[in-house]
Amino acid sequence: MDSYIPLHSIVLLFGRLMILGLALTIPLFKFDLSKFLRSSLFVKILFWIPIFVVFLGVLYASNPLRSLILIGLFLASFIEVVRITEKAKDKLTPAVYFLFLTIGLVHFSLLNIRFADEFIRLLITISFASVLSDVTAFFFGNYLGKNKLPRALNPNKSWEGVAGQIIGAGIGVLLVNIFVQSVVHLWIFIPIGVGAATGDLANSYVKRKLGIKDWSNNIPGHGGFVDRLSSLVGSVVATFYFLLVV
Repeated sequence: MDSYIPLHSIVLLFGRLMILGLALTIPLFKFDLSKFLRSSLFVKILFWIPIFVVFLGVLYASNPLRSLILIGLFLASFIEVVRITEKAKDKLTPAVYFLFLTIGLVHFSLLNIRFADEFIRLLITISFASVLSDVTAFFFGNYLGKNKLPRALNPNKSWEGVAGQIIGAGIGVLLVNIFVQSVVHLWIFIPIGVGAATGDLANSYVKRKLGIKDWSNNIPGHGGFVDRLSSLVGSVVATFYFLLVV
């Protein structure tokens, strides 16, 4: 397996994106480097490194180990949802949301089973494109965002940010195709972007209904495992059915 996973290309692409992200973020703090280094946003950027390391571990893992990692993510998410549900008056909303999240996580395995020959390429493409989708949404929202989303979803986010998610997915797919390896289908950016936006908006809606900012602070700067997985799971589900049709 190791022989066809382009490790050096993946690491170089990640490093370039990290540098670009830092360069685009500092202007938000009016180039005050000390203020930026003390911010939660810097912590969020910094914690992409251990997340990336885990991602590399998944790439090089055997299928049984991947299944264990998936179970670990499920349990970590389950614990977060249980803790929130215990304090919430509305018990049904988090339960239904977690059911859909679980179904989404199962699609990782379905993707591996149905598209076994392309699974590594799909995993690399979806992971990079969905993350870049989230990052681009952040920058589109901060630099271009004028038309706010409905209050029920998240009034702090904008439609420009949603558009940024789809555009970011397209950029991510192109970068993987150019710098890492050929992707299964260039148009795969559409389900990745739409899935990421849908997962993110669904997560925002549920959190606002429950009156919480994040599901936990288990991943500093990112919130909880549920927060980090929401857009990725949406991308996996949408991509799975897109590939079935295509």
